[in-house]
Amino acid sequence: MGNSEFKICLENLIKIYGDKPHLALKLFREGKTRDDILQLTNQVVSIADLDLKIKQGELFVIMGMSGSGKSTLVRCINRLIKPTSGHIYIDGEDIAHVSEKRMREIRLHKISMVFQQFGLFPHKSVTENVEYGLKMQGVAKVKRRQKSLDTLASVGLEQWAERSPSDLSGGMKQRVGLARALATDAEILLMDEPFSALDPLIRRGMQQELLRLQTEFQKTIIFISHDVHEACKLGDRIAVMKEGRIIQVGTPKAIINQPANDYIRSFLQDIYDAQNILQ
Repeated sequence: MGNSEFKICLENLIKIYGDKPHLALKLFREGKTRDDILQLTNQVVSIADLDLKIKQGELFVIMGMSGSGKSTLVRCINRLIKPTSGHIYIDGEDIAHVSEKRMREIRLHKISMVFQQFGLFPHKSVTENVEYGLKMQGVAKVKRRQKSLDTLASVGLEQWAERSPSDLSGGMKQRVGLARALATDAEILLMDEPFSALDPLIRRGMQQELLRLQTEFQKTIIFISHDVHEACKLGDRIAVMKEGRIIQVGTPKAIINQPANDYIRSFLQDIYDAQNILQ
């Protein structure tokens, strides 16, 4: 597998939860439905033979209802969750099948993740939180401190460097989370509904901040969201998931103007309603 245009390629990816995943996998390959497998084996097919290609430098949004598999998918990409079957190629390397030692190296140097609930260490200062990944990489103390301060400056928080996370607002905490992800110079950012816990005004500000930072840093970003307005604002392309499968992939404009089916249309209803109000 190799194509320099694509940073991440998923092929035939399957994730089944339960204590008998290989029995469920056999039934899945025999054509049983997700509901059949749950009834017969009590195993849950979360990702159902999924293929996806994400371009270098793309801000790619994956959206879907709760239970669609989107959070499982993003955690398979950095192997916080190990897939049951299939391939996950990053720069041509199939990370679904590398050793744990190699996977730790990839997480340290190539992939960073930004979580919904910030994930900051409450006993560490803001700058100590930001430099944590650099410390794990073995970067010298003086160098990592300077990198931390420079990255905090890029998100407008340099004056808060020595404060505790408890002193920060929700939006500021998420900026620290972004700074921590950026500080390691990871090429890929995985963002699992990072703004959904924020108030609407702060959320819009963080969306603008992410777009500004993406213009500056040009990362490959996978952004998980259940909010159609957020997805259309941020995404170069959007994938819509349902029951572990991708129903449609395209630019926001293409998906809005050419929805693949009634499920996509219902997902986009808020967009259509807003357009009608403005007309």
